[in-house]
Amino acid sequence: MEQDIASADLLGKLRIGISRGLRIVNVRSKEAYDVMKIRNEIGGKEKYKRKLIQELGQSVYRLYKHKETLNEESIKSKCNQLADLENEIEELNGRINLVHENALKELGKLKALSKPDSRFKCQKCGVENEQNATVCSACGSEL
Repeated sequence: MEQDIASADLLGKLRIGISRGLRIVNVRSKEAYDVMKIRNEIGGKEKYKRKLIQELGQSVYRLYKHKETLNEESIKSKCNQLADLENEIEELNGRINLVHENALKELGKLKALSKPDSRFKCQKCGVENEQNATVCSACGSEL
């Protein structure tokens, strides 16, 4: 009888452990996927930024070479585009930090869930019992 109770308790703990592990894997994989998506978006913006910088340099050189003067409006326009792009990249990096923070919060909730509830710990022998138990599974004392 006691062995049945002990093995049932062990299986219950094993089930809880596996469930918790799966939730952790789920949180971490969602975090990795979200970060990967954002980093891909950043990569595209970085590529576009390099292209804009190259175009800016080429247009400045062409203007200088052919007209001997620089058109400030076209330069300002490209520079404004670059500044906007850098702000977008900075915002995306902030989103990555937010994804990490949210994942840590979720993992913190899982850790809080996994802590044993002291209300179901036997005062006599210290064994942790199921939430709906009225008597200790180890010594039979009333909970």
